[in-house]
Amino acid sequence: MTESDLVWMAFGIGLLSALSLPLGALTSFFWKPESRVVAGLMAFGGGALLAALTIDLVAPVLQLGHYGALFTGFISGGLLFIALNHMVNDYGGFRRKISTTVHHSRRETRRQVHRILNQLDRTVAIQGLSSAEFKSLAEDIEPRYYPRGAQVYRVGDPADALFVVIKGQIQVQDPGDGADAPSLVRRVTADEAFGADSLFTGSAHCFQAVATEPTWGWRIKEASLRRLLAESGSFRQAVQNWLRQPRMLHYLIEHQGMQAKEAGGWLRAAIATLEAEGRLPDARPVERRSDEFRAFAHQLDRLPWLEDLSAEEANWLALHLVYRRYRPGDLLFNEGDPADRLFILEQGGVTLVDAAHRLLPSRYEAGDGVGVRSFLAGVRHTVSARVLRDCGAWTLRREDFEQLLAHYPDIRNRLAAYLQGPGIHDYLRERYHLDGGKVEDWVAHALKAVKGGEPPPSLLEGGVESSAHGGAPLAIWLGILLDGIPESLVIGASLSPAGISLSLVVGLFLSNYPEALSSSRGMAEENYSRRRILLMWTSIMLLTGVGAALGKLLMDLSDPVYFPFLEGLAAGAMLTMIAQTMLPEAYIKGGSIVGFCTLMGFFCAIFTKAL
Repeated sequence: MTESDLVWMAFGIGLLSALSLPLGALTSFFWKPESRVVAGLMAFGGGALLAALTIDLVAPVLQLGHYGALFTGFISGGLLFIALNHMVNDYGGFRRKISTTVHHSRRETRRQVHRILNQLDRTVAIQGLSSAEFKSLAEDIEPRYYPRGAQVYRVGDPADALFVVIKGQIQVQDPGDGADAPSLVRRVTADEAFGADSLFTGSAHCFQAVATEPTWGWRIKEASLRRLLAESGSFRQAVQNWLRQPRMLHYLIEHQGMQAKEAGGWLRAAIATLEAEGRLPDARPVERRSDEFRAFAHQLDRLPWLEDLSAEEANWLALHLVYRRYRPGDLLFNEGDPADRLFILEQGGVTLVDAAHRLLPSRYEAGDGVGVRSFLAGVRHTVSARVLRDCGAWTLRREDFEQLLAHYPDIRNRLAAYLQGPGIHDYLRERYHLDGGKVEDWVAHALKAVKGGEPPPSLLEGGVESSAHGGAPLAIWLGILLDGIPESLVIGASLSPAGISLSLVVGLFLSNYPEALSSSRGMAEENYSRRRILLMWTSIMLLTGVGAALGKLLMDLSDPVYFPFLEGLAAGAMLTMIAQTMLPEAYIKGGSIVGFCTLMGFFCAIFTKAL
């Protein structure tokens, strides 16, 4: 067999190994297997590849004693894949897999944390913290996405976090007293913090913060900052200096409504308490009407997952719900606003208004929840809620909802039962025109989240990624191609006149199929057409064949002394890809079954080789 024939053979084997990519894409159009099935197939293929690489590529080189060249190739191949992977991920290619998405998010957080925390010096000087203190604070940072129109906080909300904008824009606004439009207090852009004045004075927010465009940011919890106050002398000193600024006296007088003598006395007492006890007292606590809610809790029979509250559950809600009075004409929410809170009415007097400003038949009375289904689904309101007569309402914010589910299993069980009922299904189909398949998928994910103590996934946030990267389709394609490059190199490096290992080809085929099956479903959910999805995977298949042929050609043109290095390069890149993307993806999808499936794949590859 001539060298030219071997190059063509490499091309054909490359096509064969990657044929499972378009096959997986085609299968995804008609079959939606469970995640554990996809994970099992992926882990089995990964195990087979590990065995094939060890036996067919690495072992022969070791037998010849080329340890140095093989080791150098391993390191070079691994580092090359890591570097290219980082480049493609930064462009948006991380979205090709769940595992790469998770890794990219964590890496971005680590990369940004010191820059962001240093930027907080503009708000509160926190320089001088030890590395351990920085790390402790960074671990408690919660990433947040705010769609356009989302209210980070409203007037009267508790100041229980410090916020930082990573990308986008937040406007801090003064809604005034019956004014037609709120006035702008401050515009917050990338790397800027907001919410500190209310937070460190222990006051309810006197302004509202609204995302004027899709915004990504961080939420640094009050508990983390207060713990840092108790532990860090440098941070306590920075906050003391911050409280001594003349503008803080002005803030308490002008915006929190304190008398000058009262505000000055509080500031002096706060500085002294901070110095002596490492904590800050509250200046203007949030209105909650906790006692009234405890007495009212038995009336929540119109909220199925909040009825029959235990004394402990009612007490927890009483200490976390925010109370507010509303006047005729006030709006609880506007049509198109993101549903980031639900309202529990103390008295009736609220109705719904459609886009044409017509009053709808719905009327809400005492004990009713307003905006419940849109809140649970995490979507935008399709109607407005207008107050007809004086009334009061408690507000459950999304942050408190997360804590509620984490603490109380009985509420989780009742909410899971509610999600399986017809109400939420009909709402999403009729108001958002979602097809039955998408509704069922969301409900399945929502049930899994709720049973795990987390809130249902936000449908609105589910569209974040599709708008986050303008070059996303190309980036995903590049990411998938990058995963195929080591495959091409391995085929070219391992092909000899005697042929190629069947276990290697089978392992490559089996690992490609579930990857395409899983990723194609994600592409379809982001509104990629079937033609586009199939074209992407077919082009990867063709390029894998071309890459295998080029890999074989490179081996033929190279001096034989470089063969061990090139084989090590191919094996190093492939092993890094398996460990960095394939097996983590399988574990995220399948959990405990992945170890056994990997073992079976490894065993079958060895058994095939023996036969």
